[in-house]
This record gives sequence, structure tokens and C-alpha cells, in this order.
Amino acid sequence: MLMLIWNNISRRRTQSTLTVTITMLTVLVFVMVLGVFQTVNQGLALSRERLGADAVLIPKYSAAKGDDLLFTAMPENIYMPIETVEQAGQLEGIAAMTPQFYCQTLELGCCEPGEAVRIIGYDAETDFLLKPHLDGECQNGINGEQLIVGSNFEDDDLLGRNYMLLGRVLEVVGILQPTGSGMDSTFFMDWRTAQDLCLESEVLSQSWTGRDPHDYISVIMIKFENGVDPDAFVRQVEESGMEAKCLLTGDTIASVQSQLQVTMQVMFALWLASLLIAVLSLVGRFNALAKERKKEIGLLRAIGLKKGQVFALIIGETCTMALMGGLLGSGIALLAMHPVIGMLKDAFKLSPSVWNPSLALLCGGAGVVLAGVLGFAAAVSPAWRSASMDPQAAITQGEVN
Repeated sequence: MLMLIWNNISRRRTQSTLTVTITMLTVLVFVMVLGVFQTVNQGLALSRERLGADAVLIPKYSAAKGDDLLFTAMPENIYMPIETVEQAGQLEGIAAMTPQFYCQTLELGCCEPGEAVRIIGYDAETDFLLKPHLDGECQNGINGEQLIVGSNFEDDDLLGRNYMLLGRVLEVVGILQPTGSGMDSTFFMDWRTAQDLCLESEVLSQSWTGRDPHDYISVIMIKFENGVDPDAFVRQVEESGMEAKCLLTGDTIASVQSQLQVTMQVMFALWLASLLIAVLSLVGRFNALAKERKKEIGLLRAIGLKKGQVFALIIGETCTMALMGGLLGSGIALLAMHPVIGMLKDAFKLSPSVWNPSLALLCGGAGVVLAGVLGFAAAVSPAWRSASMDPQAAITQGEVN
């Protein structure tokens, strides 16, 4: 039976190629839509779970946006007086808070153009953001000569090596687990070291003429006590007179999710349209094929094949072609996912760290299953009608291909 199925497919190369191509294009779009959907939803869920902070205090008149702060490693040179930490400590409803100081690498390296990367100086004594994503002794803090890097910098030989930032050599002592946020593409060091670098760097020091970076911080990350009303906390910050304003991480994530949902709805609608076209095309092809093969099917019934065997033969042929298209479509889609996620990352501040081999296997497998279901559903009616024909009538009405 398997040999007969393969011979029938190979004898009708043009028709088989067209069937495989229709299925391949449908599955390709499906796997890409599913891949983007899963990456978006898992990435946002991971960010919500692992960000750790419920709110961020930033300078009152800063134009920085929450999605830039949380979902990208875009350098944000924003600063407010260090006294803001003490003032924030007087607010009600705070379970934990930790200050951070931002600076950045330079866009030009010594040898070739590079990309400016955010450097975060953090306070190990009050930190509650990095610890859950670190292993080893660096959970207890680092000294001024040590460095922690985000998961996007991961390299088999990076841990324990020296890394030069802004002219200072630091030892990499930790690599963060993926967080789905801007932390994945950020360097972390002791906040006093980050402040020192602003004075040591010829370029960065120009922004600090007449000021001491040790007198400033960039943001304060806050974790609420249980039962705190986020909106009430925002009003409390506004009424306190502090030189800071409050961004809620939940609102930021919801905003990004809302933007992405619109995109996903459009993509899903386009895929449904392509699925409908594919089903109609395949049903039409299999109906035409059944009419062409009337005499062949009649001869098969005449030599002893039962109705169920003829049905299985036709279904076997269509599902084989559909699965071939599914494998090709899934493979091409998975290869195309990396640049697609890169575009989403740039457009929506989406971290690509969630897209991994297990998720790729899940999406590819779903595409192959869809192909099999699509082939079976499109061919079941023509196959049953063909198998149910009277052998003598089929022989007299049809032509042998």
C-alpha cells in the first residue's frame, strides 16, 4: 500500500507539486503567526513575573518612557538627587526599594563602530531585582572590580574573563538568567563604580561639568506591600512634592500587550484568509482528481480492493503530500522567525530571549499536525465518494491515468 501511494504521487508530479506548495504556504504563515503569538505572550508573561518591581520612580520632568526602561537596553541618561531615596522611604506601602544609576558604553569602540549599551549601577544591599536571576556568590553582591552581564551577552568562555568598559577592566562574575526585559542586554556593576566611570570617561565626564555623579541616582525600583492600590501610590508620589514621578510596570506591560494584540489580530485574520483559500483550493483539486481517476479506482475495486482500502489509499496520498508541504512550510517559517522577531523587538520593545529551540519545536510540530489535518479534511469527502462508486460504472465513465 505504501509503495502504491508513493507511485501514485510521483506519477502525477505537477499535481502533487501544486498540492504540496498550497499546503506549504498555508503552514508557513500559520507557524510564523503562532511563533510570534507564543513569543509575545510568553515574553510578556515572563517580564511580568521576573521584573520584580511594581513601580519605577524616575525624574519628575524626564521624557523617558516605561517601555524603553523595561523592555530595551536603550541608554537613558536620567538623573535626580540622591536625597530622593530618603524621601521615597517615607512613602507608605513599600515592601522593598532599590536605587539604580544609569550610564552607558560609547557608540564607537577602539577598532570598529559599535552600539551604545546601557550600564546599570545597582546597590547590592537593597537589590531585589538581580538576585533571583543569579547563581553563585554574586548573589550576595559584587565589588568595584566585578561585572554582571545580561543573558544576551552569554558566551561559554565569558564567565571569569576580564571585560573592558569605558577604559576600566572588570571581571565577569555572573550572567543573568533570561528575563524577557531590557536586563538581558545590560551590564551591571556596583553603583559607585558606575558613578566613578562617569568621571573617568573623557566623553561621559563632559556631561558632568560642575556636578558630582555621586550625588545623583537615575531611578528607584519599588515593590509594593500586599494589598497596595497602585493608583493610590501614584497619587501619593504626586502629592509628596518629590522631584520624581511614578511609572507602574503593570500599566507599561499592558500598554505593550495592547499594541501587540492589534498586530496579532491582523496577522491572524490574514492567516484565516489564507487557510480558507487553501481549503477551497485543495477540495477543488481533490474533487477534480477523483473524477480523473474513476476508471483507475474501478479497476482497483474490480481486482479485489475493498471500499475501505481504496479510501485509505486516497487519504494516504493526500495526507502524504500535505505532510510534505507541512514539513517544508514549518522549516522555512522557523528559519524566517529570527529576523521577524528582530523586527518586532525594534518596533515593540520585545525581547527575543523567549524564542528558544523548545518553542520552535512546538510551533513547527503544530504546523505539521495542521498540514495533516488540512489534507485529511480536504480529501475525506472526495475519497469517500470515489471509494463508494460502483466498480463497473467507474470503469465505463472514467479514464485510466
